[in-house]
Amino acid sequence: MSVNIEILSGLGAKGPAAIVVEAQGKRLLLDAGGALHSDDTITWANNLDVDAVLISHDHIDHIAGVAELAENVPLYCTPLVAKALPHNRPWHPLPERGTLEVEGIIVTTGQAGHSLGGVWLHLAVGGGVYYSGDACFESRLFPFDTPPKAVIALLDASYGSYDQPQAHCVQAISEYLYQPLAFPVPETGRALEMALWLAEEADQRQLTLSIDPVIRDNLAALLALPATLRRPGLDHSIRSLLARQNACPPTLMLMCDRSDTPEQWPDHHLLHTGYLTPDRRAELAADQISWQRWNVHLRASHLVALADQLGATQVVPLFTQLANNELNAWHGLLGERLCTAQRLSAHSRLVTLSSLGSFA
Repeated sequence: MSVNIEILSGLGAKGPAAIVVEAQGKRLLLDAGGALHSDDTITWANNLDVDAVLISHDHIDHIAGVAELAENVPLYCTPLVAKALPHNRPWHPLPERGTLEVEGIIVTTGQAGHSLGGVWLHLAVGGGVYYSGDACFESRLFPFDTPPKAVIALLDASYGSYDQPQAHCVQAISEYLYQPLAFPVPETGRALEMALWLAEEADQRQLTLSIDPVIRDNLAALLALPATLRRPGLDHSIRSLLARQNACPPTLMLMCDRSDTPEQWPDHHLLHTGYLTPDRRAELAADQISWQRWNVHLRASHLVALADQLGATQVVPLFTQLANNELNAWHGLLGERLCTAQRLSAHSRLVTLSSLGSFA
């Protein structure tokens, strides 16, 4: 069986995700990412011809390009991710963890450890094609499921060769908590686990706290899912946080990221924990904001461990720079498995699916 893959966007830089897998006479689009910056445009959707679209999760660089696609193209995503689709866009449900057939191709999904409703995707063609979407082993709330074997691995490498553990990040952020802080965060991603952590820190330090109502709603949505779709032992903490009243005025604010600027929050210092736009990089350089990563992507050693578990012979690091030192680092980490081509193919037998377990 022949499989051809074209990475329309997301190779060689942090950018919108859009990958076409062609097999069995069908073309499936994995993710439909939109521009990361308001003044950018996407071109990957121009004259695109696909039979179906599979969406891994609801962050803009993976879903905001759906508006560029014809509405008659079947689109698959989990019910929680469907809330972020354009109004009245038809969709078909992906399981949060399970298997279905899309255009005659067996697709397996599992929890990706990154966001509410987010999944990885495995296509049972050509020895197996695995796409992580955005993934993380270190989430306090979201589990990561062991995927089936795959000869081709399209993996989230947003952090490049960075390999600091989450405990280091949490400790570094805690050192900022001596001052009034505002944390702008993606509402379905790190926001949920940061809410639990900040509630604990606020209690220990006798600080006041406010959690954005949208983030509260998403925590309630997580709690309403089957218990196996979240890490064990946290339900009581989630319920306690949901019952907690927002302080006014708060010392600590966890809020949905709405392109906030320092001028909008004169009484709080903005602390960012993820991707910085060019404007925010300028604010950071001018000491107007602070930044400390909270891990929500695969760090380098975890990416290699995932490639090993998959048994992949071709590994493509996505959403990261692939030049100079970073490229050398990936050569050192992945050796002959490293693939940086925009187009790749595989010829192999159909994979046999194994039952899902917990990898991290």
